Amino acid sequence: MISYAEALSLIDGTVAPLPSESRALTDAAGAATVGPIASRLDVPPFANAAMDGFALRAADTVSASAQQGATLDVVGIVAAGDRPPAALPANACVEIMTGAPMPAECDAVVPIERVATDIDESGHVLRIRVEEPSRPGRNVRASGEDFAAGRAAIDGARLIEPHALMALTATGNDRLDVRGSPRIAVITTGSELTDAGSPEHAGMIRDSNGPYLEAAIARIGAVQTRRMNAADQPDQLDAAFAAVRDDADVILTTGGVSAGRYDLIPDAIVRAGGEIIFHKVAIRPGKPLLFACLPGGKLVFGLPGNPIAAAVGLRFFALRALRGLLGLPPEKFHAAVSDDEVRKRADLYFFGKAQAHVDNEGTIHTRLLPGQESFKIHPLANANCWAIVPDGRDAIACGDLIEVAPLYPSSFLQD
Repeated sequence: MISYAEALSLIDGTVAPLPSESRALTDAAGAATVGPIASRLDVPPFANAAMDGFALRAADTVSASAQQGATLDVVGIVAAGDRPPAALPANACVEIMTGAPMPAECDAVVPIERVATDIDESGHVLRIRVEEPSRPGRNVRASGEDFAAGRAAIDGARLIEPHALMALTATGNDRLDVRGSPRIAVITTGSELTDAGSPEHAGMIRDSNGPYLEAAIARIGAVQTRRMNAADQPDQLDAAFAAVRDDADVILTTGGVSAGRYDLIPDAIVRAGGEIIFHKVAIRPGKPLLFACLPGGKLVFGLPGNPIAAAVGLRFFALRALRGLLGLPPEKFHAAVSDDEVRKRADLYFFGKAQAHVDNEGTIHTRLLPGQESFKIHPLANANCWAIVPDGRDAIACGDLIEVAPLYPSSFLQD
């Protein structure tokens, strides 16, 4: 049996990033960038008004005051999408709308509510009176102020989430190199398992691991290629591996990795030509966890059959490998104040079903939920995080800091 840290090191040393591929940006959401991506455009592409008002030369308002205002003629209106006037007479300005291009000679925008206006019968503003000096750049969005062409739009390898998609679109990156989403196949094992709606009899139980993994895979941005169940028989397991291995980068199995008569996954992996990298990790729950590699670099995670042990295997081991396949760094978890005492075996790394909340001062607090046994799903249904206690410690006192991880990966504090 190896430690949690040793298991992660073996995963990191085995997993290599998937090959890159060129994709249109419209098809890239959920994939991962290969590295930094430069802006192809200045954003904004031209100087434009940050609010509705009047575009003018700041120099024309230097002596403006409440006693002696600067009066400027309004010589036009510029709306978003318009071309600005080519030239501006002396002591003149233009009415301008938010996002409209600044006339070349103008360097400031005065908000409409900060001027007195002289309006004709048709509602057009003829002139304005400015009663305070303006300054160059006031209420103006400069060209390239957000992104400068040639500078980084995305500063490293990362998932293309909606906010990254916004930046890539704005900067003109209509096509880019990405690592595609890992393909995952799921094999749930156990002659006792039945799917919802299937005939049931005494001794049968519903397969909850399969639907859980299927939903989790969709949520984390991977692609599920196949989900199937295999009875506890060598020929069925061999057939299941043969059916899924060609179109999967990762195979997740549940059950069959402990030490019982029907724990047949290790032998099935060997018969498939695979190499077992590790089997059994000093963690709770999920100690029988297995990690292997099939010919062609296919990864196999043998998750224990108990639902919470399977969830821990997915969250803290399989997802580590998925980030490696995408060329992403390991996750960073968070520190929280433990609202109760947590006791465990000092030689085991512990992952507990927990609830976290933020108090009025912005501090994260967490507490373990009753029912930490690995077969109990009910506490997980009410959890929003995992509380983590490393090996080498047998207790976390109430009020001490404890590490917490969200139930599913979050982009918050990842990079």
